[in-house]
Amino acid sequence: MTVIARVTSEDPHVMLVQLLTAPLGLDVWEVKPDHVVLQATEAQIERLEQMGYGVEQLHMTENYVSTFARAAGADGYHSATELEQDMRALAEQRPDIAELREIGRSFENRPIWVLRLGDRRGTDRKVLFLGCHHAREWIAVEVPYLLAQHLVATADHDPVQRWLTQGEIWVAPMVNPDGHEFTRAENRLWRKNRRPNANGSFGVDPNRNYGYMWGTLDVSTSSHVPQDETYVGPRAFSEPEVRAVRNLVAVELFSGVLTYHSYSQLILYPWGYGSTPIVDPADRSAMQRIAREMQRLIKDVHGFIYTPQQSSSLYPTAGDTTDWTYGEYGIFSFTIELRPTSQAEGGFILPPDQIRPTAEENLPAAFEFISQALDHDNARTVPR
Repeated sequence: MTVIARVTSEDPHVMLVQLLTAPLGLDVWEVKPDHVVLQATEAQIERLEQMGYGVEQLHMTENYVSTFARAAGADGYHSATELEQDMRALAEQRPDIAELREIGRSFENRPIWVLRLGDRRGTDRKVLFLGCHHAREWIAVEVPYLLAQHLVATADHDPVQRWLTQGEIWVAPMVNPDGHEFTRAENRLWRKNRRPNANGSFGVDPNRNYGYMWGTLDVSTSSHVPQDETYVGPRAFSEPEVRAVRNLVAVELFSGVLTYHSYSQLILYPWGYGSTPIVDPADRSAMQRIAREMQRLIKDVHGFIYTPQQSSSLYPTAGDTTDWTYGEYGIFSFTIELRPTSQAEGGFILPPDQIRPTAEENLPAAFEFISQALDHDNARTVPR
Protein backbone atom coordinates (compact mmCIF):
# COMPACT_ATOMS: atom_id res chain seq x y z
CA MET A 1 0.00 0.00 0.00
CA THR A 2 1.35 3.41 -0.95
CA VAL A 3 0.55 6.98 -0.02
CA ILE A 4 1.13 10.38 -1.58
CA ALA A 5 2.87 12.63 0.91
CA ARG A 6 4.27 16.11 1.34
CA VAL A 7 7.76 16.06 2.86
CA THR A 8 9.27 19.08 4.60
CA SER A 9 12.31 19.91 6.68
CA GLU A 10 13.20 22.56 9.23
CA ASP A 11 16.24 23.29 7.04
CA PRO A 12 14.80 22.72 3.55
CA HIS A 13 17.79 24.02 1.61
CA VAL A 14 20.03 21.35 3.07
CA MET A 15 17.74 18.51 4.02
CA LEU A 16 15.59 18.42 0.88
CA VAL A 17 18.71 18.29 -1.27
CA GLN A 18 19.87 15.35 0.83
CA LEU A 19 16.48 13.70 0.35
CA LEU A 20 16.91 13.83 -3.44
CA THR A 21 20.52 12.66 -3.42
CA ALA A 22 20.06 9.62 -1.18
CA PRO A 23 19.22 6.13 -2.57
CA LEU A 24 15.85 5.87 -0.83
CA GLY A 25 13.77 4.40 -3.68
CA LEU A 26 11.23 7.22 -3.58
CA ASP A 27 8.84 8.10 -6.41
CA VAL A 28 9.34 11.88 -6.51
CA TRP A 29 6.48 13.84 -8.07
CA GLU A 30 7.13 17.49 -7.24
CA VAL A 31 10.14 19.46 -6.05
CA LYS A 32 9.37 22.88 -4.58
CA PRO A 33 11.66 25.24 -2.66
CA ASP A 34 10.19 24.25 0.71
CA HIS A 35 8.80 20.74 0.15
CA VAL A 36 8.78 17.59 -1.96
CA VAL A 37 5.69 15.61 -2.97
CA LEU A 38 6.23 11.90 -3.48
CA GLN A 39 4.61 8.49 -3.57
CA ALA A 40 6.00 6.05 -1.01
CA THR A 41 5.24 2.91 0.92
CA GLU A 42 4.35 3.12 4.58
CA ALA A 43 7.80 1.71 5.43
CA GLN A 44 9.48 4.46 3.42
CA ILE A 45 7.35 7.09 5.14
CA GLU A 46 8.38 5.71 8.52
CA ARG A 47 12.04 5.86 7.49
CA LEU A 48 11.71 9.49 6.39
CA GLU A 49 10.19 10.39 9.74
CA GLN A 50 13.05 8.62 11.53
CA MET A 51 15.48 10.70 9.43
CA GLY A 52 13.91 13.87 10.81
CA TYR A 53 11.67 14.90 7.94
CA GLY A 54 8.16 16.18 8.40
CA VAL A 55 5.72 13.98 6.51
CA GLU A 56 2.13 14.94 5.78
CA GLN A 57 0.13 12.16 4.19
CA LEU A 58 -2.02 13.81 1.52
CA HIS A 59 -3.81 10.80 0.01
CA MET A 60 -3.90 7.07 -0.05
CA THR A 61 -2.80 6.36 -3.61
CA GLU A 62 -5.84 4.23 -4.37
CA ASN A 63 -8.19 7.00 -3.27
CA TYR A 64 -6.23 9.61 -5.23
CA VAL A 65 -6.48 7.61 -8.43
CA SER A 66 -10.20 7.01 -8.00
CA THR A 67 -10.74 10.75 -7.49
CA PHE A 68 -9.09 11.81 -10.76
CA ALA A 69 -9.36 8.71 -12.98
CA ARG A 70 -13.14 8.60 -13.13
CA ALA A 71 -15.10 6.71 -15.75
CA ALA A 72 -14.57 9.51 -18.28
CA GLY A 73 -10.91 9.90 -17.34
CA ALA A 74 -9.66 8.20 -20.50
CA ASP A 75 -11.86 10.20 -22.90
CA GLY A 76 -9.71 11.91 -25.50
CA TYR A 77 -6.57 9.95 -24.58
CA HIS A 78 -5.15 7.45 -27.04
CA SER A 79 -4.52 3.79 -26.49
CA ALA A 80 -1.56 2.35 -28.42
CA THR A 81 -3.91 0.89 -31.01
CA GLU A 82 -5.90 4.10 -31.40
CA LEU A 83 -2.71 6.10 -31.78
CA GLU A 84 -1.49 3.81 -34.57
CA GLN A 85 -4.83 4.17 -36.36
CA ASP A 86 -4.81 7.96 -36.12
CA MET A 87 -1.14 8.28 -37.08
CA ARG A 88 -1.77 6.04 -40.08
CA ALA A 89 -4.74 8.20 -41.05
CA LEU A 90 -2.54 11.31 -40.97
CA ALA A 91 -0.01 9.62 -43.28
CA GLU A 92 -2.76 8.49 -45.66
CA GLN A 93 -4.31 11.95 -45.67
CA ARG A 94 -1.15 13.51 -47.11
CA PRO A 95 1.09 10.82 -48.63
CA ASP A 96 2.99 13.52 -50.53
CA ILE A 97 4.51 14.89 -47.33
CA ALA A 98 3.76 12.33 -44.59
CA GLU A 99 5.15 8.86 -43.98
CA LEU A 100 4.49 6.53 -41.03
CA ARG A 101 7.50 4.47 -39.98
CA GLU A 102 7.98 1.76 -37.39
CA ILE A 103 11.28 2.50 -35.65
CA GLY A 104 11.33 -0.54 -33.38
CA ARG A 105 9.34 -2.88 -31.17
CA SER A 106 8.74 -2.77 -27.44
CA PHE A 107 9.57 -5.62 -25.06
CA GLU A 108 6.02 -6.97 -25.52
CA ASN A 109 6.39 -6.61 -29.30
CA ARG A 110 4.27 -3.50 -29.80
CA PRO A 111 5.38 -1.24 -32.67
CA ILE A 112 6.86 2.19 -31.91
CA TRP A 113 5.69 4.65 -34.54
CA VAL A 114 7.09 7.90 -35.87
CA LEU A 115 5.49 10.20 -38.43
CA ARG A 116 8.03 11.76 -40.79
CA LEU A 117 6.90 15.00 -42.42
CA GLY A 118 8.77 16.58 -45.33
CA ASP A 119 9.12 16.75 -49.10
CA ARG A 120 11.62 13.85 -49.29
CA ARG A 121 14.30 15.95 -50.95
CA GLY A 122 17.16 15.04 -48.65
CA THR A 123 18.23 17.48 -45.97
CA ASP A 124 20.39 17.79 -42.89
CA ARG A 125 17.76 19.99 -41.22
CA LYS A 126 15.57 17.74 -39.13
CA VAL A 127 13.76 18.07 -35.82
CA LEU A 128 12.37 15.31 -33.59
CA PHE A 129 9.50 15.40 -31.08
CA LEU A 130 9.12 12.51 -28.61
CA GLY A 131 6.34 11.66 -26.17
CA CYS A 132 5.49 9.18 -23.43
CA HIS A 133 8.77 7.76 -22.21
CA HIS A 134 6.90 7.44 -18.91
CA ALA A 135 3.76 5.35 -19.09
CA ARG A 136 1.53 7.36 -16.74
CA GLU A 137 2.13 10.68 -18.53
CA TRP A 138 -0.82 10.46 -20.90
CA ILE A 139 -0.81 14.13 -21.87
CA ALA A 140 2.72 13.58 -23.23
CA VAL A 141 1.13 11.42 -25.95
CA GLU A 142 -1.55 13.91 -26.92
CA VAL A 143 0.56 17.06 -27.27
CA PRO A 144 2.95 15.62 -29.89
CA TYR A 145 0.10 13.82 -31.66
CA LEU A 146 -1.93 17.03 -31.90
CA LEU A 147 1.19 18.82 -33.13
CA ALA A 148 1.50 16.25 -35.93
CA GLN A 149 -2.19 16.62 -36.72
CA HIS A 150 -1.84 20.40 -36.96
CA LEU A 151 1.25 20.16 -39.17
CA VAL A 152 -0.56 17.88 -41.63
CA ALA A 153 -3.65 20.11 -41.65
CA THR A 154 -1.60 23.24 -42.41
CA ALA A 155 1.01 21.68 -44.69
CA ASP A 156 0.05 23.95 -47.59
CA HIS A 157 0.48 27.16 -45.65
CA ASP A 158 3.52 28.93 -44.28
CA PRO A 159 5.40 28.53 -42.05
CA VAL A 160 4.68 24.77 -42.20
CA GLN A 161 4.93 24.60 -45.99
CA ARG A 162 8.32 26.32 -45.86
CA TRP A 163 9.59 23.98 -43.16
CA LEU A 164 8.49 20.87 -45.02
CA THR A 165 10.22 22.11 -48.16
CA GLN A 166 13.56 22.83 -46.53
CA GLY A 167 13.60 20.23 -43.76
CA GLU A 168 11.87 17.37 -41.98
CA ILE A 169 9.77 17.12 -38.82
CA TRP A 170 9.56 13.75 -37.08
CA VAL A 171 6.97 13.01 -34.35
CA ALA A 172 6.94 9.88 -32.13
CA PRO A 173 4.16 10.36 -29.57
CA MET A 174 4.46 7.03 -27.67
CA VAL A 175 7.95 5.69 -26.96
CA ASN A 176 6.72 3.34 -24.20
CA PRO A 177 3.58 1.58 -25.51
CA ASP A 178 3.80 -1.42 -23.12
CA GLY A 179 3.87 0.74 -20.04
CA HIS A 180 1.15 2.97 -21.41
CA GLU A 181 -1.17 0.03 -22.01
CA PHE A 182 -0.45 -1.23 -18.49
CA THR A 183 -1.60 2.13 -17.08
CA ARG A 184 -4.86 1.75 -18.96
CA ALA A 185 -5.54 -1.81 -17.81
CA GLU A 186 -3.84 -2.32 -14.44
CA ASN A 187 -2.05 0.54 -12.71
CA ARG A 188 -2.76 4.14 -13.71
CA LEU A 189 0.42 5.41 -12.04
CA TRP A 190 2.86 2.92 -13.58
CA ARG A 191 5.96 4.73 -14.86
CA LYS A 192 8.38 2.24 -16.43
CA ASN A 193 8.31 -0.19 -19.32
CA ARG A 194 7.34 -3.83 -18.72
CA ARG A 195 10.61 -5.77 -18.80
CA PRO A 196 10.71 -8.58 -16.20
CA ASN A 197 13.67 -8.02 -13.88
CA ALA A 198 15.83 -10.74 -12.37
CA ASN A 199 14.46 -10.16 -8.86
CA GLY A 200 10.85 -10.70 -9.92
CA SER A 201 9.95 -7.01 -10.29
CA PHE A 202 9.05 -5.36 -13.56
CA GLY A 203 10.25 -2.43 -15.57
CA VAL A 204 13.11 -0.12 -16.44
CA ASP A 205 12.73 3.65 -16.60
CA PRO A 206 13.31 4.40 -20.31
CA ASN A 207 14.35 7.97 -19.50
CA ARG A 208 17.24 6.72 -17.35
CA ASN A 209 18.50 4.14 -19.86
CA TYR A 210 20.28 6.31 -22.44
CA GLY A 211 24.04 5.98 -22.72
CA TYR A 212 25.40 9.40 -21.83
CA MET A 213 26.46 9.35 -18.16
CA TRP A 214 24.29 6.26 -17.68
CA GLY A 215 24.52 4.79 -14.18
CA THR A 216 26.73 7.52 -12.75
CA LEU A 217 24.15 8.38 -10.07
CA ASP A 218 22.53 6.14 -7.48
CA VAL A 219 19.77 8.27 -6.00
CA SER A 220 16.00 8.09 -5.69
CA THR A 221 15.63 9.81 -9.07
CA SER A 222 18.14 7.52 -10.85
CA SER A 223 18.10 4.20 -9.04
CA HIS A 224 20.04 0.95 -9.43
CA VAL A 225 17.36 -1.04 -7.56
CA PRO A 226 15.12 -2.92 -10.02
CA GLN A 227 11.84 -2.41 -8.17
CA ASP A 228 12.30 1.38 -7.94
CA GLU A 229 10.36 3.68 -10.24
CA THR A 230 13.54 5.19 -11.71
CA TYR A 231 15.50 1.95 -12.20
CA VAL A 232 18.22 2.69 -14.76
CA GLY A 233 18.37 -0.85 -16.11
CA PRO A 234 21.14 -3.46 -16.13
CA ARG A 235 23.17 -1.54 -18.73
CA ALA A 236 22.87 1.46 -21.03
CA PHE A 237 20.45 0.92 -23.93
CA SER A 238 19.27 -2.38 -22.48
CA GLU A 239 15.67 -1.54 -23.40
CA PRO A 240 14.29 -2.02 -26.92
CA GLU A 241 12.25 1.17 -26.70
CA VAL A 242 15.39 3.18 -25.95
CA ARG A 243 17.38 1.42 -28.65
CA ALA A 244 14.67 2.37 -31.15
CA VAL A 245 15.20 6.06 -30.35
CA ARG A 246 18.99 5.60 -30.31
CA ASN A 247 19.01 4.04 -33.76
CA LEU A 248 16.71 6.70 -35.21
CA VAL A 249 18.85 9.55 -33.90
CA ALA A 250 22.08 7.88 -35.02
CA VAL A 251 20.80 7.64 -38.60
CA GLU A 252 18.94 10.94 -38.93
CA LEU A 253 21.22 13.22 -36.84
CA PHE A 254 18.55 15.74 -35.92
CA SER A 255 19.20 19.44 -35.48
CA GLY A 256 16.85 19.57 -32.49
CA VAL A 257 15.12 17.14 -30.12
CA LEU A 258 12.19 18.05 -27.87
CA THR A 259 10.67 15.45 -25.57
CA TYR A 260 7.37 15.86 -23.71
CA HIS A 261 6.74 14.73 -20.14
CA SER A 262 4.41 15.65 -17.31
CA TYR A 263 3.96 17.25 -14.94
CA SER A 264 5.17 20.57 -13.39
CA GLN A 265 5.08 23.13 -16.25
CA LEU A 266 8.81 23.37 -16.83
CA ILE A 267 11.14 23.85 -19.80
CA LEU A 268 14.32 21.87 -19.08
CA TYR A 269 17.68 21.81 -20.83
CA PRO A 270 20.93 19.90 -20.08
CA TRP A 271 22.48 18.93 -17.87
CA GLY A 272 20.49 16.57 -15.66
CA TYR A 273 23.35 14.44 -14.39
CA GLY A 274 25.11 17.30 -12.60
CA SER A 275 24.71 20.91 -11.53
CA THR A 276 27.54 22.25 -13.72
CA PRO A 277 26.11 24.33 -16.59
CA ILE A 278 26.81 23.59 -20.26
CA VAL A 279 30.44 24.53 -20.81
CA ASP A 280 30.12 25.95 -24.32
CA PRO A 281 28.97 29.55 -23.76
CA ALA A 282 27.30 29.85 -27.17
CA ASP A 283 25.29 26.65 -26.71
CA ARG A 284 24.38 27.54 -23.12
CA SER A 285 23.23 31.03 -24.09
CA ALA A 286 21.27 29.79 -27.10
CA MET A 287 19.41 27.09 -25.18
CA GLN A 288 18.57 29.48 -22.36
CA ARG A 289 17.32 32.03 -24.88
CA ILE A 290 15.17 29.47 -26.71
CA ALA A 291 13.73 28.24 -23.38
CA ARG A 292 12.81 31.78 -22.36
CA GLU A 293 11.18 32.42 -25.73
CA MET A 294 9.18 29.20 -25.47
CA GLN A 295 8.09 30.28 -21.99
CA ARG A 296 6.84 33.61 -23.37
CA LEU A 297 4.99 31.98 -26.25
CA ILE A 298 3.30 29.44 -23.98
CA LYS A 299 2.18 32.13 -21.54
CA ASP A 300 0.72 34.27 -24.32
CA VAL A 301 -1.85 31.58 -25.20
CA HIS A 302 -3.72 30.89 -21.94
CA GLY A 303 -1.58 32.66 -19.35
CA PHE A 304 0.03 29.50 -17.95
CA ILE A 305 3.64 29.85 -16.83
CA TYR A 306 6.22 27.18 -17.68
CA THR A 307 9.52 27.79 -15.87
CA PRO A 308 12.79 27.41 -17.82
CA GLN A 309 15.68 25.86 -15.91
CA GLN A 310 18.56 23.41 -16.11
CA SER A 311 17.28 19.85 -15.65
CA SER A 312 19.32 19.16 -12.52
CA SER A 313 17.65 22.12 -10.81
CA LEU A 314 14.53 19.95 -10.64
CA TYR A 315 16.38 16.86 -9.45
CA PRO A 316 19.43 14.88 -10.58
CA THR A 317 19.03 12.34 -13.38
CA ALA A 318 21.58 10.29 -15.29
CA GLY A 319 20.89 8.60 -18.61
CA ASP A 320 17.99 10.78 -19.74
CA THR A 321 17.11 11.62 -23.33
CA THR A 322 18.24 15.22 -23.58
CA ASP A 323 21.57 14.70 -21.81
CA TRP A 324 22.27 11.91 -24.31
CA THR A 325 21.23 13.76 -27.49
CA TYR A 326 23.18 16.86 -26.50
CA GLY A 327 26.10 15.07 -24.85
CA GLU A 328 26.59 12.51 -27.61
CA TYR A 329 25.66 14.53 -30.69
CA GLY A 330 25.58 18.20 -29.67
CA ILE A 331 21.89 18.41 -30.58
CA PHE A 332 19.99 21.28 -28.98
CA SER A 333 17.62 19.34 -26.70
CA PHE A 334 14.77 20.23 -24.36
CA THR A 335 12.27 18.51 -22.11
CA ILE A 336 8.91 20.20 -21.58
CA GLU A 337 7.03 19.13 -18.48
CA LEU A 338 3.38 19.78 -19.31
CA ARG A 339 0.37 20.66 -17.16
CA PRO A 340 -0.45 20.75 -14.32
CA THR A 341 1.76 22.27 -11.63
CA SER A 342 0.73 20.01 -8.75
CA GLN A 343 -0.86 16.76 -7.64
CA ALA A 344 -3.80 18.78 -6.33
CA GLU A 345 -4.76 19.52 -9.95
CA GLY A 346 -4.54 15.88 -10.98
CA GLY A 347 -0.79 15.50 -11.39
CA PHE A 348 -0.18 12.68 -13.85
CA ILE A 349 -3.94 12.14 -14.19
CA LEU A 350 -4.71 15.34 -16.11
CA PRO A 351 -8.49 15.72 -16.70
CA PRO A 352 -9.44 15.25 -20.36
CA ASP A 353 -10.77 18.80 -20.65
CA GLN A 354 -7.16 19.97 -20.24
CA ILE A 355 -5.88 18.12 -23.33
CA ARG A 356 -6.83 20.72 -25.92
CA PRO A 357 -5.67 23.83 -24.01
CA THR A 358 -2.40 22.14 -23.10
CA ALA A 359 -1.77 21.38 -26.77
CA GLU A 360 -2.84 24.89 -27.80
CA GLU A 361 -0.42 26.64 -25.48
CA ASN A 362 2.46 24.39 -26.52
CA LEU A 363 1.93 24.80 -30.27
CA PRO A 364 3.65 28.21 -30.62
CA ALA A 365 6.59 26.93 -28.55
CA ALA A 366 6.88 23.90 -30.82
CA PHE A 367 6.79 26.22 -33.84
CA GLU A 368 9.57 28.31 -32.34
CA PHE A 369 11.63 25.18 -31.77
CA ILE A 370 11.05 24.04 -35.35
CA SER A 371 12.02 27.46 -36.66
CA GLN A 372 15.25 27.41 -34.68
CA ALA A 373 16.12 24.02 -36.19
CA LEU A 374 14.93 24.44 -39.76
CA ASP A 375 14.78 28.07 -40.85
CA HIS A 376 17.90 29.12 -42.73
CA ASP A 377 18.43 32.25 -40.63
CA ASN A 378 18.35 30.24 -37.39
CA ALA A 379 19.34 26.70 -38.24
CA ARG A 380 22.30 25.15 -36.51
CA THR A 381 23.47 21.87 -37.99
CA VAL A 382 24.55 19.00 -35.78
CA PRO A 383 28.32 18.42 -35.76
CA ARG A 384 29.21 15.46 -37.98
